[in-house]
Amino acid sequence: MGIVLAIIILGILVTVHEFGHFIVAKWCGVGVLEFSVGFGPKLFASTIGETTYSLRAIPLGGFVRMAGDDPGLVHHGRAPGEQAGGASPIEGTQSTLSPQQERLLQDESKWFLKKSYLARCAIVLAGPVFNFLFAWLLAAGVYYVVGLPHVQDGPVTVGMVQSGMPAEKAGIKSGDNVLTVNGLTVATFKEFVEIVRGSGGKPLEFKINRPKESNAAEFDALTIQVQPAAGMAELDVLEGRTAETTYRIGISPAMHNVTYEPVGLFGAMNAGKDQVVGLSLQTLRVLKALLTGILSPTKTLGGPLEIIKQTAASANEGILAVIGIMIFLNVSLGVMNLLPIPVLDGGHLTIFTIELLKGKPLSIRFQETVTQIGMVLLLTLMIFAFGNDLVRYIL
Repeated sequence: MGIVLAIIILGILVTVHEFGHFIVAKWCGVGVLEFSVGFGPKLFASTIGETTYSLRAIPLGGFVRMAGDDPGLVHHGRAPGEQAGGASPIEGTQSTLSPQQERLLQDESKWFLKKSYLARCAIVLAGPVFNFLFAWLLAAGVYYVVGLPHVQDGPVTVGMVQSGMPAEKAGIKSGDNVLTVNGLTVATFKEFVEIVRGSGGKPLEFKINRPKESNAAEFDALTIQVQPAAGMAELDVLEGRTAETTYRIGISPAMHNVTYEPVGLFGAMNAGKDQVVGLSLQTLRVLKALLTGILSPTKTLGGPLEIIKQTAASANEGILAVIGIMIFLNVSLGVMNLLPIPVLDGGHLTIFTIELLKGKPLSIRFQETVTQIGMVLLLTLMIFAFGNDLVRYIL
């Protein structure tokens, strides 16, 4: 079930991304030869007008093949051929072209690289932008239907207890009601978090009421000492707290202490926008932490098996969790594609901008070299992430 759901979600993400490129390319008057979801051998294909719509065997991406997107043909006079339609071994070649597609390749006014700088940038940006827009619509839809979540004031009730964290080691359990910390009454979970984070790592004494198993209306009064832990790098990075030392014990509030406040359409759209912006900043913080060594790539990066695991877990938690995974993956895909790495959308934007500043196209040798370097980097990253998956879940 997890594998099927992961493939469906990835397919939706890729379709949204490539549809952005496709629709803006059409709007800018660029000929589109193929719209594909997936790479490699074709499983299905149908040609409508000038465009072939295909489903391919490897569900880890997709592409929009445009007329005249080969710099060697457009700018450097290389003889037309298979590459005239932008085919590549990774994408999977298109062995035959329809008569309409053949005529399209002869019409230079329809070539991608013959369009203006702004048109090319719009086409390239459309993929990531559509991912962000789709994530925004999903988030806004959830907020509009379900409402904005709020942790209720009142007794601090423990929900999830994170494995291996100080709370679990000290014996705190889900369902415990925290009354005081070091003699201070805690009325809300926010107050509780502030006390733990400001503890300086010193032991904290919790006064707890624990519901009896025999009668939930009765409690056992307990005193538990907890030693907060510092240096939770992953959580610190996500919260943007790497410049300070934070302390945690590893609990979350009970879900029955969370209420949902109805919100109108504009309020939902604003909350959805805030979520997408927040996830984008988190993604950038994680990338920065990986590059600077704050986070370990072997512990942080995950590949397809990790996606399947997280998707399967979300399926068990319900539709809202599945939508949450889709929002996260859309934002991650959008951010990653904007990185200035050759073969990614951000790399194309970088090349277009350099050519604009120079006033002429970059040499074909330079473009081929940086493209090969970018491809090697991406393949290395994919292999590394898959290797992490194997170590975590198989070996």
